Amino acid sequence: MLEAEAFGESGPQVRLWTAETPALVCPAAFCRKPGFEAAARNSAARGWPLSLRPTGGGVVPQGPGVLNVALAFTAGRDFGIEAGYRLITDVIRAALGPVGPRLVTGPTQDSFCDGCWNLSVSGQKFVGTAQRIRPAGGGARRVLAHALILLDGDVAPGVEAVNGLHAEVGLPPVVGRSHTTLAAFMGPDAPDPSQLARDLAAYALDALAPTPAVVAA
Repeated sequence: MLEAEAFGESGPQVRLWTAETPALVCPAAFCRKPGFEAAARNSAARGWPLSLRPTGGGVVPQGPGVLNVALAFTAGRDFGIEAGYRLITDVIRAALGPVGPRLVTGPTQDSFCDGCWNLSVSGQKFVGTAQRIRPAGGGARRVLAHALILLDGDVAPGVEAVNGLHAEVGLPPVVGRSHTTLAAFMGPDAPDPSQLARDLAAYALDALAPTPAVVAA
């Protein structure tokens, strides 16, 4: 995966991508859950194959209509996890311009991969975040911050797929109305996905100066 590749590099990196086909992505730690292998096979049979990621959090749907942003960089020992989440959410707020101040940071009840650094509007989540930090030698830390942005389309199939997997590994269900998309809440003012990706890359490059490498897919 592009985020794992970025995490493995030594310099600052930015990755932007959208999956061409539906899939579910979950933390690698899920492999230790009872019944995981059978649940993964069943999810694939339902048309939602499973992939593992290096960051934490929960299960998320991927596919058309979902934009991923990953920032990887090396920081000092005092760089904490909240700083990483603040950095990536600030990049997203900046890229969304006037909409940025309207976004609420915090948990969103009954959402998939719920966390304290979701970005929501009117009580509905449209950005989820995850992060991993590991030692990089000499007191430095390698940071990987990832965000999933629900751009457009129907969230119901993804929610149903998440709930199918959740049921088989003993996790509670999520609720479709706890989510929205950028297109749904912005309407005709929603940015073109390609332009949004360019804006995200530009703000991320600025945040991670000196100039990181950018790979868009």
